Amino acid sequence: MPRRTSHSQTIEPAHSLMYGPNQLPIVRGQVEAYNLLIQISRYMEHEFNTRQKEAFCESINKRISLIWGPPGTGKTAVLSGIILGWIENAWENDESVIIGIGANNYNAIDNVLSGVIDLLAQRRIRLGADPGSIRVTRVRSSAAQPPKDSRIEDVIRGSEDARSLVNEIQSSSENALVIGGTWTQLGRMAESLTGDSPNAKWFDLLVIDEASQLPVSHAAAYFLLLKENGHVVLAGDHRQLGPIYSFKMNNSTQGLFDCIFSYMQETHGITPVAFECNYRMNTEISGWPRDRFYTEGYEAYFPSRKLEITLPKPTGKPPCYWPSQLPWSDHFLRILDPDMPVVVISYGTHTSTLSNPFEAQMVASLSLLYKRTLDESYKTLTDKHFWSECLGIVTPHRAQMSTIRNLLISAAGMPLDPSPFVDTVDRFQGLEREMIIASYVVADRDFVAAEEEFILEPRRFNVSLTRSRRKFIMFISDAILQHLPFDEDVARKAAHLQLFAEQYCDSVNEHIDLPYLDVEQANYMECFFRGRKNPQ
Repeated sequence: MPRRTSHSQTIEPAHSLMYGPNQLPIVRGQVEAYNLLIQISRYMEHEFNTRQKEAFCESINKRISLIWGPPGTGKTAVLSGIILGWIENAWENDESVIIGIGANNYNAIDNVLSGVIDLLAQRRIRLGADPGSIRVTRVRSSAAQPPKDSRIEDVIRGSEDARSLVNEIQSSSENALVIGGTWTQLGRMAESLTGDSPNAKWFDLLVIDEASQLPVSHAAAYFLLLKENGHVVLAGDHRQLGPIYSFKMNNSTQGLFDCIFSYMQETHGITPVAFECNYRMNTEISGWPRDRFYTEGYEAYFPSRKLEITLPKPTGKPPCYWPSQLPWSDHFLRILDPDMPVVVISYGTHTSTLSNPFEAQMVASLSLLYKRTLDESYKTLTDKHFWSECLGIVTPHRAQMSTIRNLLISAAGMPLDPSPFVDTVDRFQGLEREMIIASYVVADRDFVAAEEEFILEPRRFNVSLTRSRRKFIMFISDAILQHLPFDEDVARKAAHLQLFAEQYCDSVNEHIDLPYLDVEQANYMECFFRGRKNPQ
């Protein structure tokens, strides 16, 4: 929370942002937001729609604004455009501007920073050289990974680069400075200047992405870094995953233990600009979240989008390149069929809990088949592009992450660098791929009962499903699909996942046998194949 000084004076604007955001005065000089929007539209790839334009203007005209961005509605593109708008205004008026980018994870921060760099590149192509200087950085600890985008300047807190960055912040020597970082790293960098108090008057604009995942206390730490007249933009979706606590939150409504997005919306009545148009998913993938989570519009802008691959004809034999360490079935070709954007493979209960060899082998086999099929069509496809754009694998448990990743490297022959993108749903929020494969892992009924609130959480399923642009494949046990929670609230939430498989995926319903290797011996798992086809 915003700290008080030894003289009981409140720290502004952090205190007012937390307890009276609606009373914040507009002290920034008048800017014609719409004219600025027209100006940056000259180098935007796509013109903003009506709601996106409204969000851009609110970032200029309001001290705090909220963007409700369901999956695929262009939230990151708008945040990048907002940041470029502020930079453009500073350049036009020969002023300096410092902008902070925050989130609860580096993936989300890097997405926005990369979006800003992309727009800057488009500006240079269409309008020529930048009229002022620009620096785009991300601050991290020495233990954290550097940005995957090499265009983002990597600054390790405590290094000489970090001290240089702080000097530039204080002197405003750069016309435009964009700094991304978690609240911990930016706060500690501020403490190096101010002693034990992390407040520092740095940012003219603070943009927090995935604000539905950020606890109020963490957002308050960001607010301590704002200038007196600083603006805040919070972007999130309260129907995706919220903050993670080490203790159970039975009811966080209108409380300081909620996420900052819901806190501002529910406690202070700030109305978010709600994005509607879905630019990511096709109709089959977006249809379920539209009906279950986003009743206000949420139509697919690309309704017929599907995988652009040509699969080989089934022969009953594996392709010549197929490794002996992975099973083969012609059913894999049907599972990858581009005309079936949604596929669910379910199977009987057994003893798998945190790791599931059957699901791991299925995921590795489909990943290899997809990769080799793309290789045939696109000769220049790199491993980096495959894992950054084409395929993502999500799973709830780290043990299964390791099992799948090890199979992809040791059995499927995928390189260690770049590492296959296999991660938990929580860390995948904010990202997207052409195809997503979800491995739900748990097949033991008692273990499902023990972690029912976690494994059946509808927001976790919503995030998993909506990461995919063209195809979604899910492996899930009957132990999960047939689980009946005693708690009425948990049962109601579980229906979002269970009915998706049992009712929504109704184009194909049939029994199939899938092979798997058990101690180097081939066995078969009785499975149920469900799918939802593209309309012909």
